[in-house]
Order: sequence, then structure tokens, then C-alpha cells
Amino acid sequence: MKDLAEKIFLMGLGAMQLTSEKASILKEELIKKGEEAYKNGEALNEELKHNIKEKVKENVTVVTSKDLSKEDLAEMISKMDDSERKEILKMLKKDKNEK
Repeated sequence: MKDLAEKIFLMGLGAMQLTSEKASILKEELIKKGEEAYKNGEALNEELKHNIKEKVKENVTVVTSKDLSKEDLAEMISKMDDSERKEILKMLKKDKNEK
């Protein structure tokens, strides 16, 4: 009886040790897989951004008119919301600083 109880105790102890070792190995594998997925995701994200920029460049045409009067320009600006006006001002300031 004592021998059986000792064996059961040792089996339990061995099971705990084996579980701990397997959990440690599994943890390392999961971390490695997670890091790989993250790196692949970053690379894919950058590639998608680049592809979108290229497609926009290929498919968007900017039309400008030199016959635009100051009044026409003022009317167009008055129809913009505040964020659009701020963006235009930033672009004008940047253009002025570059010259």
C-alpha cells in the first residue's frame, strides 16, 4: 500500500514537471509564431500602403484652371469646412517657405 501511494505521488510529481516543461516549450513556440505574424503583417501593411499610393497616382488626375478669378477662388474657399481651409493654409505657407 505504501509503495502504491509513493508511486501515485511520484506520478503526480512527474506529471507536474512534464506539464511545466511542455508549457514552457509551447510558450516559446507561441511567442515565435506571434513575432513572425507581426513582422509579416508590418511588411504586408507597408506593401499595401505603397500599392494604394501607386494606384492613386495612376488613376487620379488633378485639373487646374488658370482662368480662376479671385472671386471664384474666394467662393470655393467659403464652401470649405475649417479643416480644409487649414490644410490649404498649411500648403500655402509651405509653398511660400520653399521659395
